[in-house]
Amino acid sequence: MDNKRIYIKKNIIKIILVFILIIFIISIIHKYGKYFYIIKLNTIINFIKSYGKFSAVVFIIIYTLKPILFIVPSSVLSIIAGYVYGPYIAIILNMIGCIGAGTIAFFIARLFGRSVVDKIIKGKVLKLDNNIEKNGFKIILFMRLSFIFPYDTLSYTAGLTKMKYSDFIFGTTFGIIPEMISYSFMGHSMIKPFSIKFFIPVIFLTLVVIITVILKKRTKNIQ
Repeated sequence: MDNKRIYIKKNIIKIILVFILIIFIISIIHKYGKYFYIIKLNTIINFIKSYGKFSAVVFIIIYTLKPILFIVPSSVLSIIAGYVYGPYIAIILNMIGCIGAGTIAFFIARLFGRSVVDKIIKGKVLKLDNNIEKNGFKIILFMRLSFIFPYDTLSYTAGLTKMKYSDFIFGTTFGIIPEMISYSFMGHSMIKPFSIKFFIPVIFLTLVVIITVILKKRTKNIQ
């Protein structure tokens, strides 16, 4: 009983610390973010918008080629979609873009091997569980849900293993749903970063991560 109370207490402390960290990061972004990304983000947003009714197609192409182009992180592109297209269309576009990007990275690794991947991601290959070939879907699902692991790096690393593409892509598809929903709504509320509409997806994503980490520890499938 005492061990259970200690375990619960530790997890509550972790939740509080993560939430405080997120509030701090949001505050920094709100205060200084325009100095970090304003030029690059405006350039990307204006470039996408310049294609008018074909802008959604252009966005998907940019997202899909991101593992090669390394324009901005997946999270930033997903938030941009929410800002430009609204949350509901953005969710669809982000899902398509993410699946495309994951597929590109996976097959580049599968076809060209470790030497090429090391050059692309500068030797940052992740260490995956030895049972990846057998439990690929479950492992990728948990890793995507946690969103702690860099999206493209995980895709490249998965391609270097013997796991099936079907396990990878289904694990990816289901694993990125909470993240894509959250980022899409965050992008839609980006103008007012301290509004309740902005905080709801942040809190939702935080809870998903915490639950995933707890489940990961229990299953011990990810090293």
